[in-house]
Amino acid sequence: MDFLNFIKESKTMYHACNTISKILDDNNFIRLNENEKFNLELGKNYYFTRNNSSVIAFKLPKKLDDLSFNISAAHLDSPTFKLKPNFEIDLNRYQMLNTEVYGGPIFSTFMDRPLDIAGRVLIKENNKIITKLFSFDKPVCMIPNLCIHFNRNANTEMNLNPQKDMLPLFIDKEISKYDLKELISNKLNCKKEDIYGYDLFLSLIDRGTYVGFNNEFIMAPQIDNLECSYVSLMSLIKSKVKDGTIDILALFDNEEIGSHTRQGAQSDMVLNTLRRITDSFNLSNEEHLCAINNSFFVSLDNAQGFHPNYPDKYDPTNRCYLNEGIVIKNAASGSYTTDGLSLSIFKEICEKANAKYQFTTNRSDIRGGSTLGAILLSKISIPAVDIGLAQLAMHSAYETCGSLDIDELMKAMIKFNETHFHFNGDKEVELK
Repeated sequence: MDFLNFIKESKTMYHACNTISKILDDNNFIRLNENEKFNLELGKNYYFTRNNSSVIAFKLPKKLDDLSFNISAAHLDSPTFKLKPNFEIDLNRYQMLNTEVYGGPIFSTFMDRPLDIAGRVLIKENNKIITKLFSFDKPVCMIPNLCIHFNRNANTEMNLNPQKDMLPLFIDKEISKYDLKELISNKLNCKKEDIYGYDLFLSLIDRGTYVGFNNEFIMAPQIDNLECSYVSLMSLIKSKVKDGTIDILALFDNEEIGSHTRQGAQSDMVLNTLRRITDSFNLSNEEHLCAINNSFFVSLDNAQGFHPNYPDKYDPTNRCYLNEGIVIKNAASGSYTTDGLSLSIFKEICEKANAKYQFTTNRSDIRGGSTLGAILLSKISIPAVDIGLAQLAMHSAYETCGSLDIDELMKAMIKFNETHFHFNGDKEVELK
């Protein structure tokens, strides 16, 4: 599956998790359940999901001598708007949908676009609560702009209120007599009263395209952070397992709202996975801790690429560009995990892989975004680096990235997965 098809199938974090599960199934990864004992075998590959929106996959070597973990992480969620529990608003002839902001979207970019409603629905069946993936697979609503005749300052002032200006127009009640819950039940072939819960979001119908005379750009929704998720997944699948190294990929939900959920990076998912792996092979606690302290972590999340219309927003000597390769992020504040050691290690990986790389820092007077790196580092104290790919229009409904950068990151992440790390105390590190 190529990147644009991955975007097409990944309308929400639930769809992305489902798509990833299918890809892992097709590549001989064995599915585990967290509430069942992990019966692991060396030389095999495994994965599990949590809350149908996060995934952890790992590959086991045939030998555990000088054990280390190569951990990578990205996230599956993107900024959008989520339907509230009581989502119907009747306004004269029209029915609107009551939504709230998820993450930090650029409001105006979601306006005047055909939108789907997608996510998951929880249904009662035979005294069980069943999770159903959901999408209408068609444009069913929109958020219309106010005409410029009633807002003469539309091109100079934009002050959108999420409770007033960003509510989707859903139904003309004179033409359609259905309500949304009834339409959902019809689509899922269930009774309306059997719908017990849902997590539903606005989703763009237009799922992406190449742009430019040489297809040098990709425009699509949810590039942040499905691009890094796609590359890290495919590189895990393509890489060869090295003795003594366990490759682990964590793809989390809820990064855009702070990761404070049971399926987010603040959870116990990675820590539990490391412990359950070593317990499966009867390693002692001391051996477990030695393996952790012999490990390396790569946090992947896209970076703000240089925008030629706003050069004053960027650092004068540390700007990153589309189609110039992997971005290694740096911040003296510690908001990115990169330091001199981890930068040197990942730079060596890139050079061994013949992958292009570049550096970025924010202007000293502009605060940047956060990543999964610092969150996981508070749970697992190992050397870590924050990287990503440059993109434009981050958190827009429709973002832009460089089409050439995917291959550069793929090369580097395959090389990372195929590298065995050995730290000789604090003095030196070997990359085998």
